[in-house]
Amino acid sequence: MTDLFTVSIDARDDRTLRGRVHIINPDACFFPRGPEFPMQVIMDAWWCMNEGFSFELAPFSRDEGKERATESSAKDEFEELYDFFSGKKVRVDAGGYLLEDGSKKVRTPQVRASEVYKDDLHPYGGQGFDGDTHYIMLKPKPTEFRKRAQEIIISNELGEQHNVPTGVDISDLFEDELDGLLRDRPLEARPYAEFTVEVSGAQYLEHLSGGMRWSTTYSGALPRF
Repeated sequence: MTDLFTVSIDARDDRTLRGRVHIINPDACFFPRGPEFPMQVIMDAWWCMNEGFSFELAPFSRDEGKERATESSAKDEFEELYDFFSGKKVRVDAGGYLLEDGSKKVRTPQVRASEVYKDDLHPYGGQGFDGDTHYIMLKPKPTEFRKRAQEIIISNELGEQHNVPTGVDISDLFEDELDGLLRDRPLEARPYAEFTVEVSGAQYLEHLSGGMRWSTTYSGALPRF
């Protein structure tokens, strides 16, 4: 997937997050509103840190970021949110039999994952081996993701749009017009809007810091099945 936005965190204060979202791809002809996008952004940062990825800018090292994600009070919730959005991995052996939790040992009595989760299997047959165990993928749960986002994101306020023609809303531009505002321009000269997000608990922001910046494929849209 192609990155659509660059997110910059300016400040985090208890339950409030302030920053900017830049459009970096003409396919993103809007600034996302509603609770889904900030929930995705907060989750995305946690996931990148947990996986040991680096950011374009961050006031901490990659190892420090991974430690932050691992020690996050909301770690279990972020894992669940990620499964809601992307689909959950179910661990199996090479024959498709369910494994015991946290183990490579087949459950007793033996049962195939395809039998237990027959109504929840990913429609595109997602399966593979991640270097640890075999797995199959379950369907995403977009309704559950939206519900949790609405519970966690109390408000998402977008400021005025910058680096766009006066009196023009970014969503009214044709793709080639938006492309003209992006091509060969540094990030600071591209269209952006400031945001202020308030969450229901400080634990959802404790892994974030002012000075972070990264690009994301998330747009506020949810999987459709």
